[in-house]
Amino acid sequence: MTLSSHGLAIVALLATSVLVRVLPVFVRLRLSDTARSLLERVLPMAVFLNFAIYIALTEIRTAPAAAIAAIAVVGIITLSTRLGLLLTTLAGTVVYVLTQMAAQA
Repeated sequence: MTLSSHGLAIVALLATSVLVRVLPVFVRLRLSDTARSLLERVLPMAVFLNFAIYIALTEIRTAPAAAIAAIAVVGIITLSTRLGLLLTTLAGTVVYVLTQMAAQA
C-alpha cells in the first residue's frame, strides 16, 4: 500500500488536528498562562492555514485559471465587504464553475 501525495497531506492534517484538539484533552501540560494563550491562538490557525494552502494548491494544479479566479474573488469579497461566509463561498464557487465552463467551451 502506498500513499499518494494527497493521502499523505490528509494524514498529516489529521495528525496535526488530533495533536491540537484531541490530545490536550487527555494530556495536561504545565504551561505558563502566556505560553498556553499563545498555543491556543497559534496552533489552530496553523492547522487552518495548512488546510487552506493544501486545498488551494490542489485546485490550482487541477484547474489553474478557475482556481485563481475563484480565490481572487473570494479574497476581494472578504477584504472589502462583510458579505458572510455562505455568500462568499457561493460567489467563489460560481466564478470557479463559470471559468471552468468557459475554458471547456
